[in-house]
Amino acid sequence: GPMAYLSRSDWGAVPPVRTVPVSKRLKGVCLHYMGFPVRTEDPVRLAQSIQRNHMAPPKNWWDVAYNEFVAQDGTVLEGRGLLYRSGAQGSTAHNRAYIALGLLLGDGDEPTDEMIQAVRERIAVVRFFQPAATEIVGHSDLKPTTCPGIHVRVLIRKGAFEPNNADTPAP
Repeated sequence: GPMAYLSRSDWGAVPPVRTVPVSKRLKGVCLHYMGFPVRTEDPVRLAQSIQRNHMAPPKNWWDVAYNEFVAQDGTVLEGRGLLYRSGAQGSTAHNRAYIALGLLLGDGDEPTDEMIQAVRERIAVVRFFQPAATEIVGHSDLKPTTCPGIHVRVLIRKGAFEPNNADTPAP
C-alpha cells in the first residue's frame, strides 16, 4: 500500500531550538543507521527518544539530526524536514551538501524491502526539487564511522537505493 508519512506533529516532535535553510546546491543524500539494536520498536517512540537524546546534554543539538527517518515497515517520519539543513554528517560542509536519512536499523539489522523502497521514494523527492543532488552515500563515505552498517553500505554499492531501480535486492 502507500507509504505512511508522519509529520513532526504526528509523532510529537518538540520544536527545534534553531533552523538553517537547506542548501540550494545539495550533492545528494547520506544514509545513516542508529547504531543500536532497533528490533521492531514503535517508530514513533524511537523518533521521540532519538530527538530527546540529540537535544539533551552533552549533545545539545538544535533538533533531531536527521532530515527524515525511515522505519523497517516503510513508514517515513519527518525529522528536521527537507527544507532545513541536517545536523547528522559531522561537519558543516557535509551537513550543507547532503540530506540525512536516518534508517531505523541497528548494527547487523538488514533493511527490509519496504524500507529500501521508502528510501528510494524519498531520494526521488529530493531529486525532484534538486535534480543535481544525485549522490547516494553512506555516513562512512564522509567520515570514519561504522554508520550506516555493512548491509546498507553493500546496498549503496549495488545501486539498490536508486529511485529507478525496480529490482528488489536479494538478501
